[in-house]
Amino acid sequence: MNNTFRNKNLLFLKKKDPHLYEWISSLKTSKSYTVKDSKSGLPSLIHIDKAGNKKQIDSNYDPLSEASRYLDSLNIEESINFIVLGLGLGYQVSEIIRKSSKKANIYIFEKDPELLALAIQESDLSEIFKHQGVKLFVDIDPLAINKVMESEQTNFTLNKYCLIKQKALVNKNVKYYSFLIEEVEKFFKETSINFETQRVHSKLYYKNIFQNLRSLKDSPGINFLKGKLQNVPALICSAGPSLDKNIQLIKSARESIFLIAVATALKPLLYNGIKPDLVISIDPDEKSIKSFDLSKDKNNTWLIYNASVPCVIPNSFLNKRIAFDLDFYLAEWFKNRLQDKGSLGKIYSVAHSALNLAKFLDCSPIILIGQDLAFHKQRLHSLHTFYQDESIRYISKFKPLYYLNRIKYLNFGNNLTSCEDIFGVQIISTLAMNSYNHIFSNSLDSSKVFINSTEGGVPIKGMNNISLREALYNYCNISVRQQCNSLMNFLQTNKEHLNSLQESILILIKNLEHIYQTAHTINMKYPDDTKLANKQLFIKDMKNLYEQITNYKEAALLIQNYDFSGFSDWYRSNSQILNTKKTPGESALINEEFERDYKFLDMLLRSVKYLQINLKKTIPIYKN
Repeated sequence: MNNTFRNKNLLFLKKKDPHLYEWISSLKTSKSYTVKDSKSGLPSLIHIDKAGNKKQIDSNYDPLSEASRYLDSLNIEESINFIVLGLGLGYQVSEIIRKSSKKANIYIFEKDPELLALAIQESDLSEIFKHQGVKLFVDIDPLAINKVMESEQTNFTLNKYCLIKQKALVNKNVKYYSFLIEEVEKFFKETSINFETQRVHSKLYYKNIFQNLRSLKDSPGINFLKGKLQNVPALICSAGPSLDKNIQLIKSARESIFLIAVATALKPLLYNGIKPDLVISIDPDEKSIKSFDLSKDKNNTWLIYNASVPCVIPNSFLNKRIAFDLDFYLAEWFKNRLQDKGSLGKIYSVAHSALNLAKFLDCSPIILIGQDLAFHKQRLHSLHTFYQDESIRYISKFKPLYYLNRIKYLNFGNNLTSCEDIFGVQIISTLAMNSYNHIFSNSLDSSKVFINSTEGGVPIKGMNNISLREALYNYCNISVRQQCNSLMNFLQTNKEHLNSLQESILILIKNLEHIYQTAHTINMKYPDDTKLANKQLFIKDMKNLYEQITNYKEAALLIQNYDFSGFSDWYRSNSQILNTKKTPGESALINEEFERDYKFLDMLLRSVKYLQINLKKTIPIYKN
């Protein structure tokens, strides 16, 4: 035993992670591995199987050079974030630390705690344990990856990450590491979808939220409906192309189901003489208005919505609208000072929110139709949706329907992906819809029956695939109409206590004014053709401004989420500068910092002004 290495390593491990230290320091070293000196003199790891056969894990010649060559093939100098599968004796991680930025984040996943105990005894890992960006996870549950990565999800999503595999170790635990990386990839795909939505729609979210404040104030929340339809069959109707196959069957079972329509499915249902109990809308884009015939829908169906939708939608359902909370900072800021409407958790699509609503109501079974998550003959939507109606409107001799569908299909470009449908036939989906599929699967629980009666498209893991006719026959043969019709009797609208909210708004406006005045002074002080010496002063003034902004946490988060695209660009640029090997004070680095800060200043001034104007407009809404 090398007590010199062990004592030194444990000293630094204790400082980094006391809980891991307590666990690992009490373990015996692994009997499945041993260490011998390589020809370079460095220790080399060897695996011993149950029959006593030995297999080299590290190079028998020079394990450090082997690790260095592998990392060079991955161009790790371009990365600031790393996920490492298998620590071994630490050669790969040591080389990452040597070759990459001091600001690098290195997340290490090691399956075998006894192997870590051996490495601590036989190899100097102190530089690894001392590195601020290193986090070490030992034998964690892959399903807990969202908690592990949550603190760095912005950084890893916007700046990407480099995946490093200690291949021989990964192969020894291939099932575990395969599952782990699958969960990592799913987590970041979902985060990427969320970030892309924010990047494209953040300003639209703000516009819609501010315009919806009055309707939100007057709308009851879904929290009054929680658990009120226990064991009532719920049918969630989406508008995938397979809906054309079985939409007419819904009419025959209308008395024995609670029917939830996603917004795009509303027109196809009404066209077929079917009135849903609820229609749910969450999309911020103005085109979502086209899902409704607002002169008719409002008298027949209740609207479930959150603050992201165009205000004309809830304004048209004056006495038949129910709100739920939006997971977006501006909406949360108001919610935290007012009545909770009720949450459907994190949602990524309107169909996913409909599924969560059915669970919230305690419905079972929950039956999905029209949830293809794939193309059918190059179209994504059923007949009589506004998407199909618009295509039909543009049909001509030289532009038949299949041509128009083809153009839309090709617009998805590199996002297209191949998968198997419920019949085992290869079909085309998109990366986003694949992620939605995973989200559906992760939303299921064993307390309820989930059935996919889409009769086409991609299967959803964990859901039984049976025809709608069979699902209705087996599960929907008792009338639940009276229970469904009485659901809205539980709704209430609470009176708000608004004085504290008005105070909070005024404080926020005041803090934004402080930021604006400082930013405006800097803007007037430095023209965009500033000389190098003045650029340094500008960068210094901007550093002070950043510090001022961080003192106003709420204002900072509101600014960041308003222009999420601009913030993302700043974040990437800042990370690249931190990762640079240029010397502080070097002309090229100063120019990069100046460009970063000058763009940010312009974005900041516009964002703060927008927030000031719209926050002032909210004050009359919340007068007692």
